[in-house]
Amino acid sequence: MLVFALALVSSGPALPDPDACRRALAAAPAYSVCAPTGNGVALAGDRKNADALAAHARAGEARFRTYFGRTIAPYAITSTPPALDGRALRAAGFVHVLPWPDPESFERATREGIERAARQFGTSQGMTAAQIDQVVARALANAGADGGKAALDAGMVPHELGHLWFTHAFWPDAGKGESAGTNHYGGPGPDWLDELAAILMEDEPTATRRRAQFRSLLAGEVLPAIGPVAGRETMLDLKGFLSRAHPALSRVLSAPPKMPAGGGIALVYTPAGGGGVNSAVQERLFYIQARAFADFMLERTGRPTVFAEIAESLAQGRSFEAWLGTRGPALGLPATIDALDAQWRAKL
Repeated sequence: MLVFALALVSSGPALPDPDACRRALAAAPAYSVCAPTGNGVALAGDRKNADALAAHARAGEARFRTYFGRTIAPYAITSTPPALDGRALRAAGFVHVLPWPDPESFERATREGIERAARQFGTSQGMTAAQIDQVVARALANAGADGGKAALDAGMVPHELGHLWFTHAFWPDAGKGESAGTNHYGGPGPDWLDELAAILMEDEPTATRRRAQFRSLLAGEVLPAIGPVAGRETMLDLKGFLSRAHPALSRVLSAPPKMPAGGGIALVYTPAGGGGVNSAVQERLFYIQARAFADFMLERTGRPTVFAEIAESLAQGRSFEAWLGTRGPALGLPATIDALDAQWRAKL
């Protein structure tokens, strides 16, 4: 009989390293303000921005302890601009460096990206100049419908950190030599689990919005925020979700987003009505299905750390189906992916 043991090595909030900000500011002198988190720091040019980034990161740390129970490697969030070479911060002991656009650069890049994409879309549809101007105006107005940058940061700062934390916690050698996961969107683990780990780090308003979108898609609705597709069949297809590559992978490999000269996050805007079931639409569906599957597994097993157990098993070279065969029945799950897919469909 195979006995599976999961070691949870982090039982409570980490105390901020009292020396972390000194080391971070010495390594990145372009910044004047540092806000500590439990396991890292946030660097910015002003206190308000640094504190906001740190607060989002601390909230993500708490969720990571809840769902994965692993130690988070030291990290630094750097507000951009200025441009920053992260090597000095890594040499100072910060394993992860996440650039994040400051409010002004984010607003500028967002407007430029939306206007450029909206004009390209209008031109491709043969619209007049006046009609294109109307498309641009509507796109810019819709951009702030979900609360703007503050709401985005609350969900996406911990989301992006979650990718880094998760991979390093279970595949600490990822990206080194032959262990690099070159065929994956994130780390060496399956793309569905990598994305699900990041989804679990998001704040409650973001989770609530994804759940509402899932219910609407199951009802056969076409959502403007998603694109021109009724996603019911995609949502029902759990076997497809568990086997497909991340929908963004082919896009990123074939056309990497153009990074701003000052560093930071590349903002890509795709009109939701822009013809066909393109990769951007499939990406949105993938995120929503990840949220729904996370909720399903947490409810069925009653174990907040169920995905930590799965990740530990996969990191040891086993498959998800092998984990199901060993642990599924004891946790209220079937022993095969086919049966899990049937259970998923019956539940929905």
